[in-house]
Amino acid sequence: MTKTAPTAEARVDSRAKFTVRGWCFLVAAVVCLAAATWLGRKDVLALSLFLGMLPLFSSLAMWLIKPRVLLKRSVDPALVTVGDAASVALRVRRRSQFGSRRRSETSGSTTHDRAAVEVHERVDPQLGKNQDFSVPVSGVPVEYTVRPRRRGMYELGPATVRVQDPFGVVTELLDVAERTTLQVAPDAEDLTELGASRVRETGGDPSRRAMPQPGPDNVTTREYRHGDPMRRVHWAASAKHGELMVRQEDPRTTRKAVLVLDMAQEHWPGERVWAGILPSTEEFEWGVRATASALDHLTRRETVVFALDDQGRALPHGDLESTDQRDTSVTDNTALEVVHGLAQAALVSRPEPDAATDPLTARFDREALTHPLLLITGKLSAEAARRYVTAAKGNVAGSVIMVLDPPLARPESADILETSGWSVVLVTRWTDIDAAWTSILDGATLLDPPPAPPGVEQLNMDHVMGHFRSRTTA
Repeated sequence: MTKTAPTAEARVDSRAKFTVRGWCFLVAAVVCLAAATWLGRKDVLALSLFLGMLPLFSSLAMWLIKPRVLLKRSVDPALVTVGDAASVALRVRRRSQFGSRRRSETSGSTTHDRAAVEVHERVDPQLGKNQDFSVPVSGVPVEYTVRPRRRGMYELGPATVRVQDPFGVVTELLDVAERTTLQVAPDAEDLTELGASRVRETGGDPSRRAMPQPGPDNVTTREYRHGDPMRRVHWAASAKHGELMVRQEDPRTTRKAVLVLDMAQEHWPGERVWAGILPSTEEFEWGVRATASALDHLTRRETVVFALDDQGRALPHGDLESTDQRDTSVTDNTALEVVHGLAQAALVSRPEPDAATDPLTARFDREALTHPLLLITGKLSAEAARRYVTAAKGNVAGSVIMVLDPPLARPESADILETSGWSVVLVTRWTDIDAAWTSILDGATLLDPPPAPPGVEQLNMDHVMGHFRSRTTA
């Protein structure tokens, strides 16, 4: 079943309504009025008027004063990785003196009075469940935790605030439309160390011919990071700083590679899903994770990566600035920003550009991007494959990982790329990213089938055991 775009929430009914207590007051007023008429008692009549007028006057006051609250929401941190937790704090302040109920709290011998409102917070299912709180209007925060299961851009809110009169007989729902954005970056996977040297490259790459050997003049150190090989530990610097330090060669001596993530919606025709508010597919989510993994792996190993999208623009960084004129080169110091920026990666519908005005080709020519190229894309058309071949005509080597969706038929574009000298790896969204990474030198077909539905393996085992018992009995 194809998932549709998130729809706008229906506006809540903000009219003041009687609570159960209010209806009880009105019923009691009617009963007392009947009793006063039957018994002829003026005191019972006065009681019925009091019971009936209290909810009516409270409703009138709620309508005249228009209770308002100011809700502020903060997320810490505002950018997380898939699986990590973020804390959301809600603060409510009253903007009118009417419309919040009093609550009494006793601590020892001291009694503190405070007003509180009921808040219903809408939370995306990928982050967790909707939340219901009683939030004090003094500004004291109430917190809850979200743990995203998919990367993307998520909006927290809107919230619905329930306010009551001081007697609790009339209530009103206020729709607080304020939203807060949470960015969720993909979780980069650890790739095989062997893969660092398997990015296709030849002796024709000028960045490799001019590379001097590491020595005391072109080696610096930095802090040890998870995944760094122990052979790069600089023991003298580690002893001096009191923590593990690793060798880092001067950037002028590093490898160079080009990494392109295709974001054209036409090339990812799988089942539509949503990464928060961003359109995506399961195949594209695999491609984003693979991009983050390759980028993190290469930059940790002294490789300058020119990271682009299919339009020749730099991949987004952690901020929301335009990427049209941003530098595409990514080093070890800026790789984390780009991985975080992949939280904003989304599919965009756009036709194939003309050969004369192709922005990707223009970018390659303008910046002389002749280094080994890795393209991560979906099911390319033949025309799109020829476009990439033309754009990368000056590159020393080209590799492509094509993420296919069912039916898993070999596309014509794969043959076009292979004929042009590219290494082609065909995968599905169930393929291990590291397996695809270690296959980019020679190419491979890694079309893993979808996982079996729950219970299928157990049924197969029961069938085998039943057959074994029948043979034993015979």
